[in-house]
Amino acid sequence: MVLKIITGNRNFIIKTLVWTQMTFWFFNLVIYDRKLTEDQHDMKKLLENATRPKTKSGEEGEKFKFASFSLENWEGNQRITLKDDHRKYFVQIGDHSCYEKGTDTQRSNASCVCVKNFFGPNCGIPKSAWESHYRKSPQGVSKLKVRDVPRRLIHGIQVNHEYDLFEARLNILDGLVDAYILLESNYSSYGTQKPRRFLKKFQSGWMEKFQDTILYVFLPFFPKAGETNGWYADSFLRHFLGKNGIPLLQNTRPDDVFLLLDADELPDVDALLFLKLFDGWSEPVKFGFRWTVFGFYWLKAEDPGAMESLPFFGKLFKGARKEKLLTLYVACTLGMLKEVYGNNAFHLRRNVYENKLLKERVQNYTKTHDKLKEWTLGASPYYAGHHCSWCTDPQGIRLKLETAQRHDKPRWGDYPEKLDLDYIQGLIETGGWFDGSRPFIPAHRALGDESVYAPKYFVDNWEKYKYLLEPPVRAPP
Repeated sequence: MVLKIITGNRNFIIKTLVWTQMTFWFFNLVIYDRKLTEDQHDMKKLLENATRPKTKSGEEGEKFKFASFSLENWEGNQRITLKDDHRKYFVQIGDHSCYEKGTDTQRSNASCVCVKNFFGPNCGIPKSAWESHYRKSPQGVSKLKVRDVPRRLIHGIQVNHEYDLFEARLNILDGLVDAYILLESNYSSYGTQKPRRFLKKFQSGWMEKFQDTILYVFLPFFPKAGETNGWYADSFLRHFLGKNGIPLLQNTRPDDVFLLLDADELPDVDALLFLKLFDGWSEPVKFGFRWTVFGFYWLKAEDPGAMESLPFFGKLFKGARKEKLLTLYVACTLGMLKEVYGNNAFHLRRNVYENKLLKERVQNYTKTHDKLKEWTLGASPYYAGHHCSWCTDPQGIRLKLETAQRHDKPRWGDYPEKLDLDYIQGLIETGGWFDGSRPFIPAHRALGDESVYAPKYFVDNWEKYKYLLEPPVRAPP
């Protein structure tokens, strides 16, 4: 009984501290919406000192968007006009519109007969959405209607040095995402200056095929509040992305979809197509990700329960470790992003629409839209994507440690021994963590569906992504 009371009080104290901190962040961002910070007054001066990129040597004319991209006028010299998608996604069978990818057209006569992993009267609900939500919600299924014109998808992302994952992302989502709003800063989340790595690669012609779909948002200052609050610095990136990126889109519709994904979060194509092709799902939408670390071969395990954490007796309660499903708020319509969140993408990620400061906005929005109701797309093992955390080489992990925001404790970049490349390589090989624990479960490619192990693009390009697909084994001395 005593242990229960102490535990209860501890949880109450922790929850109180967490909510107090979140309220402080939210208040700072709302206040920011109402007036410019001192940092923004310095923006023009900083941009005037930026160098104008040059065209690729030896080539005549502009071969790709970023060949002569003007950084000092990045807001004025780029726009993306969204266009409608007129591709054929459905076939007519009797009185039914059947999703072609999800329908066995040979067996379908008067109605849609679904192939494996697709469900619903139109065979358009992927297994990720079916198992996580619609299988237990007949009413939800009845609300789904095939759109006459597909929604457009706008994908917000902030980057640092995640080149391989970004290259895979654009190839996986080729023809599906209509526009990327990519944010890069010349300051790290810690507040130290850093190069504009992605812009430099774009200027060299990297990802030339996709450059016309990318809106480059440049954050040339570090927010003053971030000097004393690392969490504010982290959230401000998403805030700036939405506020300054959304206005660069033209010909938008309120029912287009905004996706906020970090550089290590890779969405499933079928999950996105479902949001694109159907009306009737509610917002905002959480995605359930398969969570791996260092590569696709280490699964993040569930944290130990209260009984397992007891000194001396905890081992008596330990069972087989289970993987942890990572759920994150990822999607909403542009209408909700603008009218409820004020184009602040951070508000989507933290799901703050129920905050009393936004009550009036929600009331106005729901006068002409359905009631806001969050739901989760994706469940284990029917994921809506992969979250591959720390998925880079030891040098990239060291850079991530060094540039991490200052208040995500423990901040392992503050410990010199944790920055040693051999030490980091050892963690990758053994599934260890910086605190000495082993919180990961081996994931085996041979067990189950290969697409569950890793996105198909990675498997198809095995040699390039081998370091993320095969657990490394250190050679004997």
